[in-house]
Amino acid sequence: MVLKTEAYLRVMRCYFALITMVLLCPVVLQAQVPVQPQRPGATADTMPPGGGIRTVYIVNADRLSMQKVDSVTTLQTAAGNVHFRQDNTDFYADSIVLNQFTSIVQSYGRVHINDSDSLNTYAKYLRYDGKTKIATLEKDVKLVDSKGGVLTTQELVYDLNASMATYNNNGKIVNKKTTLTSKRGTYYGGTKDVVFGGNVLLQDPEYKIAADSLQYNTQNEVATFIAPTTIVTGKRTIFTRKGYYNLQTGKAEFFERPSIVDSTYSIDAEDMAFDDKEGLAQFRGNVVYVDTANGISVLSNQLYANKKESSFLATQNPLLILKQETDSLFVTADTLYSGKISVLSKTRSIPFIRDTANGNWIPPDLAGKDSSADRFFEAWHHVRIFSDSVQAVADSLFYAGSDSAFRLFSDPIVWASESQITADTIYLFTKDKKAERLWAYYNSFIINKIGGNQYNQVKGNTLNALFKEGTIDYVRAKGRAETVYYALDEQDQYVGMNRATSDAVDLFFEERKAKKVLFIKDLQGTLYPITQIPLNEDRLNGFNWLEGKRPKSYLELMEN
Repeated sequence: MVLKTEAYLRVMRCYFALITMVLLCPVVLQAQVPVQPQRPGATADTMPPGGGIRTVYIVNADRLSMQKVDSVTTLQTAAGNVHFRQDNTDFYADSIVLNQFTSIVQSYGRVHINDSDSLNTYAKYLRYDGKTKIATLEKDVKLVDSKGGVLTTQELVYDLNASMATYNNNGKIVNKKTTLTSKRGTYYGGTKDVVFGGNVLLQDPEYKIAADSLQYNTQNEVATFIAPTTIVTGKRTIFTRKGYYNLQTGKAEFFERPSIVDSTYSIDAEDMAFDDKEGLAQFRGNVVYVDTANGISVLSNQLYANKKESSFLATQNPLLILKQETDSLFVTADTLYSGKISVLSKTRSIPFIRDTANGNWIPPDLAGKDSSADRFFEAWHHVRIFSDSVQAVADSLFYAGSDSAFRLFSDPIVWASESQITADTIYLFTKDKKAERLWAYYNSFIINKIGGNQYNQVKGNTLNALFKEGTIDYVRAKGRAETVYYALDEQDQYVGMNRATSDAVDLFFEERKAKKVLFIKDLQGTLYPITQIPLNEDRLNGFNWLEGKRPKSYLELMEN
């Protein structure tokens, strides 16, 4: 009886062992299979995905086999719709080979990595290290982030711990309408930043950016410049070394002496800021603006520009240069403003001040062939003007290209050679950027130095002067004109001084000196011999020779 019982028990143990093998077969073929040894008490079918042990689990496979290579190495091979997982990351492939000891997974075919539903990566080959969580992908690699940005390359190293992907053999990112290519690149999944290096080219319907290095955020579409960079937008080209450009908002800032070159102008500054959608820009630090189309340059330490209105405001020692072949005109003031006359005339009346009585002058077509004349300049406080032929100072200035006239207000003074003109208001007309004529209104006074302490003087209510080759050629004073004039004999020797009044006076110049005077109507005066001029009779009331205020050179204007 005992023998039967023992035999019976042995048979039953074999039977239960067989039943156990049969029951466990589906688990081995389809259950979660750990790559590395389990801790005591852990089992494959109780290990939760993303649980406390950072192991790789096979979630699904059509076929599964195991091969023991040596005492420590066991390879598991899975094929057909393979799905394996580590923590919150899912992997898919046509087939894989798992090394339980080294935690290395090699995947083939349609490789797909889904990292916490934020990044999806595709390739034809994957080598994954379960211990370091670094994936190396090859052949037709594609990385897609949650915002729709797509990175494609042939080789990619993806660090799942840091959500960082790197390529070193050419790659391309497409984000909405923006395409960016480079030789090298590193993608940071946490911030959605990509740092590119080597032949970087960003192309957008409105922009083209080329650089050796560039940082781009696929979420907010901000390009950050960290190396010499060229940006092309339409006809405008920007060169910078540091800064950013927001392709969504059109806002940008550039540093380290950027420059802009356009078809009609160029500009350099220490720093620049833009809002392209609003058409606004700010330039700071040693600003140099050159209008190549109109021969105009502006230097300042700060300049604001409005592209939509074609205007700019220059502050902090602004200097305007009207370029000429032989005699450029320099203007400086505390503040300088410029814009289009056609825009300004919508809010302010800008009358033409040229004398059109003879009918020879035709107003320019500001919208057509004379569009370059559709510009004005305003300057406020401490206005100073210098050219080789004419110099001037005033408190404020307005220049209109439509009549090529400088309007000088508040104690204006104009110098031409040895002559000084003052009045309440002075209009200085130019032609081909040279002085052509001058009108002085109310309390006008012209002084012409003839040598030593002697001066020809004409004073009147108004004064009209004509220039020839940039120098005064003729002056007419009207409105009970007063004069002090040193008369010359036939040998150009001074023989006396004539002090007189008349309704009008004409003064004629030769070689920059007053050579002839003509009194018109109601002349009253006295001629004094040159050696018998009474004390104080050689000065008209209000005489004030202001040579100390006269700009001496354009360098003086640039320094102040």
